Amino acid sequence: MNNKCVFCGNIHFTEKKVQYIYKNNTDFIIVNDVPCQVCSFCGEQYFQGKDLEIIEDLFVDIHNNKRQSRKKLEVPIEEFGDIFS
Repeated sequence: MNNKCVFCGNIHFTEKKVQYIYKNNTDFIIVNDVPCQVCSFCGEQYFQGKDLEIIEDLFVDIHNNKRQSRKKLEVPIEEFGDIFS
């Protein structure tokens, strides 16, 4: 990780575990408790590349039916333009 936030230039970060949402086309996976560095000023999150690779591999395994997820979530989806018709 850089020693400076690329968005605000702040140099102070906090280690946290956060919820990460991975999206590929119209498919998603939500992974909880992913370690990251969070900018203490603007909140930008920085992840280790190896952790993101693990999440991507997990996504591929689940969507290719090589592994099952712990939970599934059904989410309603709307188009903004259709809300007012």
